[in-house]
Amino acid sequence: MVLSWHFLHYNNGYPVPFDQDPIFIFSLFNEGHTGVALFMTLSGYLFAKLLDGKQIRWGDFFYNRALRLLPLLVFVIIVVGLRRWANGVELETYIKSVIAGAVKPTLPNGGWSITAEVHFYLLLPLILWGFRKHLALMPYAILLAIAVRLFI
Repeated sequence: MVLSWHFLHYNNGYPVPFDQDPIFIFSLFNEGHTGVALFMTLSGYLFAKLLDGKQIRWGDFFYNRALRLLPLLVFVIIVVGLRRWANGVELETYIKSVIAGAVKPTLPNGGWSITAEVHFYLLLPLILWGFRKHLALMPYAILLAIAVRLFI
């Protein structure tokens, strides 16, 4: 779904006809965030199933995640910054958006998804603990997360 969104929207906006009455099945291809949400949901479920009931060495876990995510992310941030600098664009705003990218979805070229992924990794120990100890409270935790997101 993400690939089709990028392919369909590469040059001219929204080629799928949605001006009047949208056809539901086409919206899956016209809305790239749907694919991202599906990917993140499936990834979260997979992580929870693979890690549930196991003793996790969180230092090693976070180190492996950083090893997988950071090299390419840093490379992209540098390349985008160099391109902006070469085009004469002032870099202060860009640097501020990269720094804010640790919390907000402001990293360049899809880096916002890395921010969301890191937030999930940071919450994962709490999520697993909650499912082990207080399963009945987890729907309330989900509602609280939605409320916080809406507030932000």
